[in-house]
Amino acid sequence: MLTSRRRVLPLVLAAICLCTRGDHGPDTAPAGMSFSAVMPQTVVWAWEEPEDLREAPASVGVAYLAETIFVGQDAEAPAIRILKRRQPLAVAPQTAIMAVVRVIALSGFQNSETLREQTAAALAEAAHRPGLRAFQIDFDATRSQRAFYADVLHRLRPLMPAAMPLSITALVSWCTAEPASGGWISTLPIDEAVPMFFRLGGSARTGGDKSGYALREPLCRGSLGISTDESWPRLNPNARIYLFAPRPWTPRQLAALESLPAGVRAPALQFANTTADSHPPNDTGLPATGRSGTATSSHFEENLP
Repeated sequence: MLTSRRRVLPLVLAAICLCTRGDHGPDTAPAGMSFSAVMPQTVVWAWEEPEDLREAPASVGVAYLAETIFVGQDAEAPAIRILKRRQPLAVAPQTAIMAVVRVIALSGFQNSETLREQTAAALAEAAHRPGLRAFQIDFDATRSQRAFYADVLHRLRPLMPAAMPLSITALVSWCTAEPASGGWISTLPIDEAVPMFFRLGGSARTGGDKSGYALREPLCRGSLGISTDESWPRLNPNARIYLFAPRPWTPRQLAALESLPAGVRAPALQFANTTADSHPPNDTGLPATGRSGTATSSHFEENLP
């Protein structure tokens, strides 16, 4: 199946693919437009896998992993290292596109002025890629890394295109805290925080009930992050749904996305792709960047400092 997919996919990386769509009209957001105006209600994540999304409904947007930034100093890595997307991505003309940058702190991570400056500059460069409507950062910052993350975001915002909305993925615990009593993301210069209702750990990881979390942080109430291979909380009909699949999207799954705005989980989106995790080839000597099941990508922070 994967071999046949590679035959039909254009042999270009996502950044190149997006740059060649200029004949179809402007893709960037007009000044002053919000997330609801520039991105549709349903968005699929295209992670580090060969993805052909040309059969996705016109009402579905794409948030693609553009690159991974490794931050921190250790014996073998510089203060910052960027791993660009290496897998091909194909989308239909006029698809609403947002880039995602994954940030991973290495074991030797130490907050510093230089590291904050370098990280913000790298993120800003990614946000200026042609054809983007929005920008998202995926960083499961531990408590000791939150000051670093907040400072990077404050540095990044004025470097981004002025009209571009900024999103971050968020641990559910970030969203359940009262904003006035420890809700640290309420002061961030962002437009949305996407609570990640997968890879939570414990009984909620796969079949457990996920409807009991109270999202007290207002920035978390407008969107929801879920996965095809786990249980879902009740879908908010007014929220933007970001959907992850640990294996490349299939035409059947893409067609089923049209049911999501009505709060319906079609059979094609029910616990698919559970047989294996999504780990792209890793010849860098750095931690894996795949989301499924890896320690670096877990959204369970009980044991994090």
